[in-house]
Amino acid sequence: MHDPKSGMDFFTAGTLFAKATHAGIPVQMRRSLTLTWLICLLLVGGTSYAADALSDKVDRIFVEWNMTSSPGCALAVVKDGRIIYEHGYGMANLELGVAITPQSVFDIGSVSKQVTAMAIILLVQEGKLSLDDDIRKYLPELPYYGSKITMRHLLHHTSGLRNYADLFDLVGIPEADLTTDRDAMQLIVRQRGVNFQAGEEFLYSDTNYFLMSQIVKRVTGQTLRQFAQERIFGPLGMMSTHFHDDHTMIVPRRATGYAPHSGGGFEIDMSNFEQVGDGSVMTTVEDLFKWDQNFYHPLVGGPEAIRHLTTPGTLNNGQQTPYGMGLFIDHYRGLNWTHHSGEWVGYRAALSRFPDQQFSTLITCNCVGDMNPMAMAKQVADLYLADEFVRAEKRSVAEAAPTVSASALKRYAGTYWSEKTGALRKFLVRENKLVMVSPGMTYDMLPVGGGQFETLEPDSEHKDKYIFRSAKNDEEFQLEAWEGGAPAIYEAVKGLSPEASRLFEYAGTYSNDELLARWTLVVNNGKLVRQQWMTEDQELEPAFPDGFISDLSEGQFLTHFNRDRSGQVISFDAATDMVRPMRFVKIVYHAQE
Repeated sequence: MHDPKSGMDFFTAGTLFAKATHAGIPVQMRRSLTLTWLICLLLVGGTSYAADALSDKVDRIFVEWNMTSSPGCALAVVKDGRIIYEHGYGMANLELGVAITPQSVFDIGSVSKQVTAMAIILLVQEGKLSLDDDIRKYLPELPYYGSKITMRHLLHHTSGLRNYADLFDLVGIPEADLTTDRDAMQLIVRQRGVNFQAGEEFLYSDTNYFLMSQIVKRVTGQTLRQFAQERIFGPLGMMSTHFHDDHTMIVPRRATGYAPHSGGGFEIDMSNFEQVGDGSVMTTVEDLFKWDQNFYHPLVGGPEAIRHLTTPGTLNNGQQTPYGMGLFIDHYRGLNWTHHSGEWVGYRAALSRFPDQQFSTLITCNCVGDMNPMAMAKQVADLYLADEFVRAEKRSVAEAAPTVSASALKRYAGTYWSEKTGALRKFLVRENKLVMVSPGMTYDMLPVGGGQFETLEPDSEHKDKYIFRSAKNDEEFQLEAWEGGAPAIYEAVKGLSPEASRLFEYAGTYSNDELLARWTLVVNNGKLVRQQWMTEDQELEPAFPDGFISDLSEGQFLTHFNRDRSGQVISFDAATDMVRPMRFVKIVYHAQE
């Protein structure tokens, strides 16, 4: 046994203890002291062995990434105010052979949002702005969308503003390109519509938190990077942390972002975007520990700021959302759980906190693909909080969910499309369970009865609800989905691929004025392909008649083509999970038609 902090094993320590205490002490007392030491040695040794066994189990969670030929993750496990285990797995830089350590610096993506929220709350506390201020007070160039959008709407993702990162994708600007605050603001200001009126629904959008970075700049005269350094990171001693608003900046100990290469191995996956607020904090797991501890001993912001960040938002109808300010407010296996994940180009991150147990798992990673840091964070919690989960689950034993036969579940399987949201929902039956699949995620569906299912953890207060109802022909189902506080109707669609010869019906050039974007669609080798200046050709995959899907930088987009009365294709609507349908009008009809 060895104490890594002191560099001294317990037996050596015992020998020194004996020499120091036995000199000049009667024999009877020496025996008593020796017995006391042996008992302490056994207790401490047993604890050390138990901790080592637990650490080995944690290491096995990351074993897939713990190689010199692979990117990987840094981990810090926090309990009762201290890091009880930290480790690096895999490589920070494959070209230079640099291994990941707990001091490696990663981009943590959307985990950054809680820091932006704290910056706004600090300004609220100083009376420099109010949560109920109209954001056009600070950003007057934004259009008026029919109702006031407040700071509170931005913080809780209830503004209805389209996600600017997805808009860049639809314009055809790749993440590897250079974009600035001005580029993002010009794109946002051009938007003449919103996903919904403010406060009516909850829908995650990076635009909300990017705009807050601009508001900080206009209110204080400092960039968010400067403000956070002075008011948040500096006071907390987060010396390896900053908002990365300069793509040319040299960052000591920075891990490179990677993605799986189609031919095997990995390729570099980095971005030159310079927008911050919605993401772009670069930090280490050891600095994240200091941020995590501010939620228990709030040096920055005080208890009132922590209350704001950890209180769920409320919709216009009084319904509570699952989101506080930069944090999801949730439950896991019966315990209170606050969390946020982050993903940006080749980086992934997860901050998972069980506040009542003062337990957190902090993970930063440098690879996309099938890596899922939040799932790994849950597995770590399952190990350390096993007893607490058992007690919590016994206290919250719910009624058994209705049993639905596999044959009955198969009736619900299929693909459903919403004209309102432009989204697809695909359901499959796996291992006698109905699951909903989307890019990179699989959601178990929990039967409630009467054709109704819910998602998320069985004991969570925040469940998305899906109701299958018989359609007119009584052979197919119509789906009513409650995902953000308001329902959307999804119709069953058949995944029939059009004949290659009919793909020419879609070929042409299409334009959207809000994006200042043009798409040229051509048919190559029997595939419908999107072409834009300075971007790689992108195949559109048939999903259902007149509907095609393809990949975004994060997630997928769907294009649904519209026809006139004669059946000729005249436009399409493009949509993502965070941008409701936007119309592209056909302006050039190709000769093949």
